[in-house]
Amino acid sequence: MKILIVGDWRYPMYEKAIADSISQQGFEVLCYSWNKYFNKNILGKAESKYCITGLMTILFNLSLKNYVKIQNPDYILFWRATQLLPRTIQEIKKNNVNVKVIASYNHDDFSGPKFGAPVPKSHHRLWRLFLDCAPVIDIHFVKRQSNIVHLKTLGVNCSFIMPMWFDPQLHRPVEITKDEENKFQTDVVFVGHYEPDGREHSIRALMNAGIKMKIWGGSYWSRQVLGNIYDRLYPIRPALGDDYAKALCGAKICLSFLSKMNRDTYTRRCFEIPACGRLLLSERTDDLLNMFKEDEEACFFSSDKELVEKVHWLLANPDICERIAAAGLRRVWIDGHDVFSRSKTLLSLITNWVPQNDFNT
Repeated sequence: MKILIVGDWRYPMYEKAIADSISQQGFEVLCYSWNKYFNKNILGKAESKYCITGLMTILFNLSLKNYVKIQNPDYILFWRATQLLPRTIQEIKKNNVNVKVIASYNHDDFSGPKFGAPVPKSHHRLWRLFLDCAPVIDIHFVKRQSNIVHLKTLGVNCSFIMPMWFDPQLHRPVEITKDEENKFQTDVVFVGHYEPDGREHSIRALMNAGIKMKIWGGSYWSRQVLGNIYDRLYPIRPALGDDYAKALCGAKICLSFLSKMNRDTYTRRCFEIPACGRLLLSERTDDLLNMFKEDEEACFFSSDKELVEKVHWLLANPDICERIAAAGLRRVWIDGHDVFSRSKTLLSLITNWVPQNDFNT
């Protein structure tokens, strides 16, 4: 059996992690990347950002159809396919009888712009083609229930919640060497992006309370965003490759902020942090309270005041901190939040798909 995964293929915790897990289950995995069309030139970048059907989009769709014709896969999984054209899917189905199922996975919130999420203007166009494609895709895997409701209004009859995961190859407890202590060790760490949802105020509250902390992320964490605490956090850079697990494992407490643009009620770091054997301290949501026992397997906060109080409590009780971290590690394994377990579920749903059934979940 051959499954073709079509996506960006830039980040190892997404397409590659799923592909490796599917390979372990006896499938031949074909990898098609549209990176050269949308990330290597100005024209492609503009088409991707503003969802324009231009030259790069047309070339990508033509190339994909030719690739499918040559490789003749049994299943196709599209990963966050914003530049895919509906007629491409229709022609693949018509001209490739061996293709049994076409599926889509999307961890981002394509429903957000429609329902008032605080997104950039470009996001109101970003999902235009994806939503046009949605009715001709056989199975959708999404991160949130509101996406399923939205897809239903478009005539989609088969969609499933598929939470994010951790990859044991990337997210695991690691030792920080003596030479690495100055780079990675801290009391509190946040590894992630900036968006204007108030997370900078939470970080400022911790710094003003005398908490030792580090931020790992991109250039959006600027002096303009952080103000007078920027110099105390400098340098701020991405934690790539092995540095990601080390950035988490070098801290006693790992923060998780939830994207308001994506209307997140949990995020992949809520699995990756415990998988690294570190204590998860996240914004409190019902979904997370259902996943972890509060103050036993993870910790939560609902205000900056509670955040500071919780950090002080944990730092003053290192034995409690270590016990919660160890329990969180056990929980994410017991509940099957690893990528192998996720891919096993995904494969089962794809390979058992029956066109006439309407088993929307």
